[in-house]
Amino acid sequence: MENKIKCIIVDDESNSRIVLKSLLKKYSHMIDLVGEAQNVEAAYELINVYNPHLVFLDIQMPKANGFSLLGKFEKVPFEVIFVTSYDKYAINAIKFSALDYLLKPIELDDLEIAVNKAAERINEKKNVQPQIINLLHSLNDEHNERKIAVHMADSVKLLEEKSIIYIEADGSYCHITINNGERFITSKYLKDFEDYFGSDSSHFVRISKSVLLNIKYISRYTKGEPCIIEMSDRKNFEVSRRKKQEVLEKLKK
Repeated sequence: MENKIKCIIVDDESNSRIVLKSLLKKYSHMIDLVGEAQNVEAAYELINVYNPHLVFLDIQMPKANGFSLLGKFEKVPFEVIFVTSYDKYAINAIKFSALDYLLKPIELDDLEIAVNKAAERINEKKNVQPQIINLLHSLNDEHNERKIAVHMADSVKLLEEKSIIYIEADGSYCHITINNGERFITSKYLKDFEDYFGSDSSHFVRISKSVLLNIKYISRYTKGEPCIIEMSDRKNFEVSRRKKQEVLEKLKK
């Protein structure tokens, strides 16, 4: 980049800010640290003053967490690298939304990778808004159902988790079918969705290498060999032998 990347650090722990500032000195040729904040309100004011290209954003902060800062913007005008202690749920949501994060204590190699990726996106003026929308809907406690953001030409459509009948893998893409018959394609692996929906309370179960389905839309199934599941749209899927016991246990619950 011809100009330096303006960035700010948002973290309530002064020691963490000191460590990150020290590590960022290695990138002084491309990074211009214009400010730091210890809470969401101060960060919001700082962003409006400096219009940074990049924000290193701590997730766990008192009063308001880092995600609430993003919610203050109608359109997030900067790249984000999240900084966090281990938080499985938050990390899964960040990864699923194809955003970057650093685990505390920050390793220099991890920082280098994150900074270079951010610089590339800034230089190419890539729009991260769909990923931000996806993340905020995933983490918003006010939503009983999570939503998935998918691209539709120049817009983003939010699919409610409860509307999805099944997801089918197609190489590095997935086809999502919802309950009104519409189908969407997204550049994610099936494993990404499996991890994202992966909990005992989830209605989703993976039945084979290429299919993840919502058990709420199962019309009927056979227990023999092969085990066949019929969905509400009358499409049939065969359960792999390796997955059969797991799937039947899920259906019993």
